[in-house]
Amino acid sequence: MLLSLFRRASILCASLLLTTAALAGEAVMIAQGTIASASGATGAYNGVTSGQSATLRFTVQTPGTDITPGQVTAYSIIPSSLSLQLGPVTVGVIGGNPTAQMRNADPLVDGVLMSASVTGSKTLSFSFSDCAGTTFSSTDPLQNLGSWSGFFYCVFNFTVAGTGTFIDIDLSSFAIELPSLGTPLCFGDGTQSLPCPCANSGLAGRGCNNSANTGGALLSARGSTSADTVVLTSAGELPTVLSIFLQGNALTANPLPFGDGLRCAGGALKRLYVKNASNGTVSAPMAGDNSIQVQSALLGDTIGAGTSRWYQVYYRDPDLTFCAAPAGASFNVSNALQIAY
Repeated sequence: MLLSLFRRASILCASLLLTTAALAGEAVMIAQGTIASASGATGAYNGVTSGQSATLRFTVQTPGTDITPGQVTAYSIIPSSLSLQLGPVTVGVIGGNPTAQMRNADPLVDGVLMSASVTGSKTLSFSFSDCAGTTFSSTDPLQNLGSWSGFFYCVFNFTVAGTGTFIDIDLSSFAIELPSLGTPLCFGDGTQSLPCPCANSGLAGRGCNNSANTGGALLSARGSTSADTVVLTSAGELPTVLSIFLQGNALTANPLPFGDGLRCAGGALKRLYVKNASNGTVSAPMAGDNSIQVQSALLGDTIGAGTSRWYQVYYRDPDLTFCAAPAGASFNVSNALQIAY
């Protein structure tokens, strides 16, 4: 059986978000697919069968080493970051220093190639090429953040192989993301010492529920504190509401009622950014904005190394009948996120 499988189709969906310059840091690469066949799936791979989902995730360190400048660059993979989920089974790296290559018009293709020794002395092989050279703008993953789904490749190889074992995976999507960071807390899901103001508990790990019944706003962050590239994202708000990114330099002893939600960011509070949500999601800083550390310093709070800040996003919820005064107000708030600098 051939280890390389060939697929030819046009791009069905591509979402590409470009940064403005190459930065030192880390990038997370995620490949997802469906197990097409699984022979010899015993031992550590017992229970792996065709039809199950598969997810490969690994983090590369940037900058990389140019093999062909402008066309092929190799990046070191952080071994502990590599995880391959095959149905009910998760495997990882067992040794060596795995690398990934990113290709841009090499000479006519864009793609990613990597291999690693994984659990059970098997070889994980992953690669794809789009063959049109239209997926990436460079060989720097931090300039090519985005996700691609459908048949965006024309050649791919996604297998786990070794003596007596061959697991073949059909690739369905690929993504490059910034690493997530921060410690989430102050949930409006009924787990805090103080309930949501109108018994409007949200989904697990989110803020209190809102009038759109999204389950509450979920605050997350990606990027690097050392490179000052942190981006905060609040999802699950109302579709187009005004949103304010709040920073505190302390954590309140207990959650405090705050509009229709709960606030735990305390101390000296700074309103870092004011944005409008799009489809219920809002991020900051964006292109043209000061970075978080620069913006915080301009507002009088210099973030020193070894310190933490606490973040929440509060947003308009104008339905006054949802959580009426005096218990509620015309706004709600996400969960909190602690980021250590």
